[in-house]
Amino acid sequence: MRRFNSSNQASGAAAGRDRASVLVMSLAMWVEDRESSPVEYTVSLNAPQTQMVDIRMVIRNVAGPMLDVAMPVWRPGRYQVLDLAGGVRGVRAVTSAGRSLPIVKTDKTTWRITTGEAEEVTVSYRVYANSLGDRTRHVDDTHAFLSGAAVFFYVPDRLKDPVLVNIEALASWKIATGLECVRGNPRRLFAPNYDVLVDSPLEIGLHDLMEFDINGKPHQIVIWGGATYDPERLQADFAKIVKSQAGLFDDMPYRRYVFLIHLGPDASGGTEHLNSTIIQRPRRSLENAHDYKTFLHTVSHEFFHTWNVKQFRPAGIHPYDYSRENYTELLWVVEGTTSYYADLTIVRAGIIKPDDYLRILSDSIHTMRNRPGVRVQSLAESSFDAWIKFSRSAPDDPNFTVSFYDLGALASLLMDMELRSRTKNRVSLDDAMREMYRRFPLSGKGYTTSDMIALLDTISESRWDDFFDRYISGTEPYPLESALEAVGLELSIQPEKKHDPILQSPYAGLNLAEHNAGAVVGSVLSDGPAYRAGVVSGDEIVAVNGRRVSASQFDEWIGLLRPGDPVTLHIIRRDELRTVSFKLAGKPNGRWTVSRMKHPADSQKAAYQSWLHQEWPSKSSEEN
Repeated sequence: MRRFNSSNQASGAAAGRDRASVLVMSLAMWVEDRESSPVEYTVSLNAPQTQMVDIRMVIRNVAGPMLDVAMPVWRPGRYQVLDLAGGVRGVRAVTSAGRSLPIVKTDKTTWRITTGEAEEVTVSYRVYANSLGDRTRHVDDTHAFLSGAAVFFYVPDRLKDPVLVNIEALASWKIATGLECVRGNPRRLFAPNYDVLVDSPLEIGLHDLMEFDINGKPHQIVIWGGATYDPERLQADFAKIVKSQAGLFDDMPYRRYVFLIHLGPDASGGTEHLNSTIIQRPRRSLENAHDYKTFLHTVSHEFFHTWNVKQFRPAGIHPYDYSRENYTELLWVVEGTTSYYADLTIVRAGIIKPDDYLRILSDSIHTMRNRPGVRVQSLAESSFDAWIKFSRSAPDDPNFTVSFYDLGALASLLMDMELRSRTKNRVSLDDAMREMYRRFPLSGKGYTTSDMIALLDTISESRWDDFFDRYISGTEPYPLESALEAVGLELSIQPEKKHDPILQSPYAGLNLAEHNAGAVVGSVLSDGPAYRAGVVSGDEIVAVNGRRVSASQFDEWIGLLRPGDPVTLHIIRRDELRTVSFKLAGKPNGRWTVSRMKHPADSQKAAYQSWLHQEWPSKSSEEN
């Protein structure tokens, strides 16, 4: 077996370092010649207050009597069929001379044009843009946010053609995007192919702009939506995240990076793109200290995708197929490993303290160990079924599913600890990430589970088949108690209040919400007695043992009882009053908690420091 040497990353970084410059050189060659840019779009925002966008697509060098154009059914970064063609209006096709061409729709997302041997065809259509929350397309009198997959048709057999995009908008509106402009014209943009076009969203309108450089490369923060914030602090914290993650990979695979930020009520989430991201958060995310840290977690998550999925990508989603679902069992790496590094980065960068990170880790483990679905669905299955389950919530999700984000992050933690343990801290998940980046550049093939196992075999000089069989394809409990010992941590159940005893508390297994002064059942957990007694989602609980309760009072009333005590619920189901009876089960009344060992070995302290990039606290600081 070949011994892994961390210096191998140097050659990989050198190979990756020129990716951005090679791309720009190739772009410069074709953009000079109009004939070598056979697909050209014009985006017209002449009446943004109507939320309509006018698109004109010119297709040159057409050959053959028929030409198909289509709208993607999904967008990269969201594993859900969105049927984006539903917002398209008035599709028309003409020749360069203005002669109308016959056009018919052949399926829900494809139009077929009879070209009449025309060598140039112009397709025009309108798009209704009122979808902000899914980060696809939104236009109003202050801005236009356009994710390429949601607005730009493509020619199925010409995805590799270079592309030009012209923007027609108010003179006062600015343009922010990862795309480069042509000869300094900010309203004429180019992309080397359709994949880059749809992975470079456009933010056009009125927004704040901040800029900072890291390693000589410009980074922009673009904010749409008013909020009170400290621009210097914002730039400094973003810079810490960029430096930490760029340092991990020893490379920055872009010439320029753009953080697009949308602020507004109930805004949440983010989507990674090739050299940009779009993040949506409430305004308080920049105004409240706690919410600000949550916001920076999202920034860290989306930026880590610059390497994980935007460079090395699973085979099932590389290259993209825009006409259908793209299946892979590796979304737990794409999203879960990214989530693991999102939190790890902000503690490594000094944005949060190690104790804050251990609390985050504790909460994640506690949630996972109290979800029945963790014993039913594997990470591989969760990844593969993302298209039919992850974005389509059902009341029984907690019983039969896991999140490839959340459980994937814990699987990545387990893998990191296992690598450190097997190699006496010589190799970590950091090394695996660098090696993935080196072995699987975007210009090459996507990686498979077998590829990942082989990589781990090599860098750790040990076999990983069993690990994947048990914890990735299987549903065995994660041995985190022993795994965390590698970095001097211990995992145990601790009381909610210090010095309280750990006892069995009464447990019904119900998640409730307030409704009409009663308690409506959101989900019924399969490890609780209410599930076996026949309580179902949507039932409205109006009384417990004859006493009226609200959702907020339910746990209080149940808490007065003991495991084994009988309970009778009075519920309303489909406007009928019913009773359901069962005996309460018991669960420990504490929480799973990660803490530092009191007497770690020097090797454990060293591993802790290389993991968090923070010193093991002294005894005096622990006492304080």
